Amino acid sequence: MAFTDRVKSLKGYLAGSKTSGKVYRLVIEITNACNLKCTMCPRNEMKRKVEYMTEEIFEKIIVGNHKNLEFVSLNGYGEPLLHPSLFEYLELCRKYKVPTGISTNCTRLNSEMAEKLLTGGPDQLTLAIDSVEKESYEKVRVEAVFDTVLENVKKFLKMREGRKKHTFVVLQCIYMTETKDQIRDFYRYFSDYKYDAIRIRQLTYSGGTRRDTNYRNRYSPCYWLWTEPMILSNGTVVPCCQDVNGALALGNIKEKSLSEMWEEGHIIELRRKHASGERASIPICKKCNMYQPGAALATEASIFDTALVNRWVPVIETTISFLRYR
Repeated sequence: MAFTDRVKSLKGYLAGSKTSGKVYRLVIEITNACNLKCTMCPRNEMKRKVEYMTEEIFEKIIVGNHKNLEFVSLNGYGEPLLHPSLFEYLELCRKYKVPTGISTNCTRLNSEMAEKLLTGGPDQLTLAIDSVEKESYEKVRVEAVFDTVLENVKKFLKMREGRKKHTFVVLQCIYMTETKDQIRDFYRYFSDYKYDAIRIRQLTYSGGTRRDTNYRNRYSPCYWLWTEPMILSNGTVVPCCQDVNGALALGNIKEKSLSEMWEEGHIIELRRKHASGERASIPICKKCNMYQPGAALATEASIFDTALVNRWVPVIETTISFLRYR
């Protein structure tokens, strides 16, 4: 039962224990191929081979873990709309009653793709836009064309109107140096369109090329080591979504079960180091600024179904961003 696993994971995190519940939320990188070179993306430091997750690997993940999974994000260090089997993967998740979410840079969101997403898309769709000002947008979203992307988004939102059943749509802007003065403009720009939420997301970047200020999170044990692993496109399991090159690999799904890798082996030592104040001894963790929820917020998140919590995240994170960076 996922509720039990949520509680076990929470207790392990709060107590600094080496143990956790079974995986109930998961990131699956169906591809690490991307058509952009965004300035805030750790993909700029990626050294892995660019590839697309095979149907064999994806099916093994879902079939072998669907009883515990409450939500799966089909993202990673690539653009999910580039994967030719995306909609087959979404259908497989529906078959096994696993809620899904994807985030797209919207460059591939033409009319044909929009119709596919509206009829057979994920449960939650994040449209990562980041700016409604051409110069700032193209400075951040390198190799994207501002006018094309904004037209894609507006057309998609118009096509969505009047549909009885639709995906939960989030419009996202990352709060960073190039965009932090445009947040009000972002809201105003889409005031005449229907969507479900706007997310002002905090910048989380584990690389070293940017020099944004005021983005350091509290240096506590990492919540995500107890709650959300990620499976890279080649089947490698890593403890969190910030491990762009698989440096902290726990194993490969082709050789071990997800539960085995999440409950024993290398993950135990990683949790021990975080809980005992040795986080800085892990190079990736030392420079990571991934957001860490407080005990109260983590506890509240463990009470409710993950798919429901993910619909609250845009509101919660937007509020936190405004309070923190105002």
